[in-house]
Amino acid sequence: MPPPVECPRHAGVETALRCSRCETPICPACLTHTPVGARCRDCARVMRAPVYTHTGTHYLRAMGAALFGGVGMGILWAVILLPFTAGFFSLIVGVGLGYVFTRLVELATGGKRGPLMAIFAIVGIVIAWILMLVLTDTRFALWGLVAAGVGVWFAWRNLAA
Repeated sequence: MPPPVECPRHAGVETALRCSRCETPICPACLTHTPVGARCRDCARVMRAPVYTHTGTHYLRAMGAALFGGVGMGILWAVILLPFTAGFFSLIVGVGLGYVFTRLVELATGGKRGPLMAIFAIVGIVIAWILMLVLTDTRFALWGLVAAGVGVWFAWRNLAA
């Protein structure tokens, strides 16, 4: 067994651990567990998955999808889907809203996911619900809220994870 040496990143910390790739001494504070053993941070190359890496352009596209989709779905909801926004059918409308906004955000951002993308989809659903209320009477406000809630849950489950 090699004698303990000082960790190059943490002065004064002795260690007998070494990176399984480059043999650099590593202390327990700076090691990264990988499937092939303990590695230093340089060799581990810990990165986020590309699906969860966003840029400003992705945020702008998601915002556009939420705004335009919210207005479009709000009008569609008020004109065509309103009779189905009562009772059990409000759950189906909610699942449809969640599905549409999940796909809109994915299409606009190139398949990006994450909590912020889910929030953009949720904002679109809220815009659609408010627009549906503005364009119609308030008889369907509670059932529309149920549908919007189901849509929010659906969008969150599909985009945030």
